[in-house]
Amino acid sequence: MLSARSAPQHEAERWTEEMNRKELIAIMPTNGDDLLAAKCIVDMGYPAVVPVMRDMVRWLRVAKSPVADEFAAFFARVGTPAVGVIAEGLRRDNCWLKHRILTAILPEWPVEAIRQLSGDLSMAATHPDAYDNDLHCVAILAQHQLADLKWLKDWISFKKERWTVKNCLLVEVEEQLNRFQPPAAG
Repeated sequence: MLSARSAPQHEAERWTEEMNRKELIAIMPTNGDDLLAAKCIVDMGYPAVVPVMRDMVRWLRVAKSPVADEFAAFFARVGTPAVGVIAEGLRRDNCWLKHRILTAILPEWPVEAIRQLSGDLSMAATHPDAYDNDLHCVAILAQHQLADLKWLKDWISFKKERWTVKNCLLVEVEEQLNRFQPPAAG
């Protein structure tokens, strides 16, 4: 079998001749820094990589990874044909995966492709996380007018109220920490 790690770059066209999932998996990256393998997969292009597109989406969850960056750039270019697997990524619980989709992929897509994700974006907009993906979703929905404006404004008002409450709690915890006296050294 032809290996991405040993084959010359100019043979990429030969790899795409109806490779099955098992063959494609064999040349997928082995770690987040395996950029050569990621480029070999990406160079095959769409639709040759369809059997491993879900695997490529899973790589997007890896922070600070050249492989994830390469695959994100691929999905940003592919656009509409990737709607299904990107929708699945938006439904996952991994906040870094969602963040990469919302900030590195969807900004490059045409509105027609994003429109197909409006339900997933609306759902994700109601689930806050550490990367503020809910707000990124609201911004995308508003930018492309894909959700009811009143609902979006009401959601932002609700978020502001919650942040006020959270800020009060943060100040209270900070005051408690400032009063904390470490035990005297013995």
